[in-house]
Amino acid sequence: MIKLDANKIMKGSPPPLEYQVTLENWRKYPYNIWAFVNVRNIIPTSSIKFDAKQKIDFIKKLTNLDEIKISHNNTEKKLKDILVDCNTDSFLVMHKGKLVFEYFNNFTTCETPHIIFSISKSLTSLLTGILVDKKLIDVNTTGKAEIFQKYRSSTGWDIPSNNDITHLSGLHEFLSNLPKSMLLHGKKYHYCSPHSDLLGWIIERVSGEKYSKIISDLLFKPSGIINDANVTLDRFGATRSAGGISISPYDLLLISEMVRTHGANKNGQIVPENWIDDIKNYEDNSCYLNQDDLKRFPNGNYRSKWYQTGFDENEFCAIGIHGQNIWINPKKELTIIRMSSASDPINIKTSFLQKAQLLYLLKYF
Repeated sequence: MIKLDANKIMKGSPPPLEYQVTLENWRKYPYNIWAFVNVRNIIPTSSIKFDAKQKIDFIKKLTNLDEIKISHNNTEKKLKDILVDCNTDSFLVMHKGKLVFEYFNNFTTCETPHIIFSISKSLTSLLTGILVDKKLIDVNTTGKAEIFQKYRSSTGWDIPSNNDITHLSGLHEFLSNLPKSMLLHGKKYHYCSPHSDLLGWIIERVSGEKYSKIISDLLFKPSGIINDANVTLDRFGATRSAGGISISPYDLLLISEMVRTHGANKNGQIVPENWIDDIKNYEDNSCYLNQDDLKRFPNGNYRSKWYQTGFDENEFCAIGIHGQNIWINPKKELTIIRMSSASDPINIKTSFLQKAQLLYLLKYF
């Protein structure tokens, strides 16, 4: 097997065949290192605009945390080495409203749109809370391996398995034909991305706007973002609201900090405070505990597409595959974000190492 030099990916006109990023390899390492910050060059996207009049500048008081040592499984590593070992693309720490630490790799800057995968669900949830408050949504009215392949193909993220271009279904057609659950709502936790894509479709229907515009106007712009973001579309223009958002590290931190401060910032109350409180403090976790393979947060919960960790200081977080994270500690007034191009979509070993890293930083502050 040829060992590829990540710095040569998509270099040249045209790039050598083995260094070309395609729909077949864009989520595979090392192609994902380039792909995760260039999604709009691979898949159709819709721009999520910023507004210079509402942008919020960071207060910076940077501290060098590179050399701090973190213990895990009887070994000790420096933070800077852990960030490299975990394929971290960006890592930002905000404490009491000030940016105190930042790390970027060679492919990512503070302005680079980076795909955040299922953190898109968490942002879609925030938008839903806004629309609930505006009474456009009423929350009280509410597979097999082959189906996942069909799902990814319908979103435009994969090529069809049989290469049949005579009938290419889109995301809306896929969602309209999903089988109904045999269980009553709220009885058993089942993580299902198409539910969040369906929510994005509902948002478009009730608002009369495209997802990219409504999330820009009601969430991203008021949160003070300073760069355009984007979200992937299927071949017919349907939005991948469950996992298709790419956003710059600084802008994801701005939205995350707004969540920490009860849904408000200097631009006003963005997300209803009761929606944020419900995400953090909803007590009934019986549905979450009733799942087939409980590995993540055994005392936690999943509420409105955010995780309650079940830890002592009521930390809550958002998680996306390949190492995307928002971590919020209300007690210590800490907001941490991480973007990554980890080789495995879900790696328990890396997750534990990352958890040890985060918990140490929480103690540090």
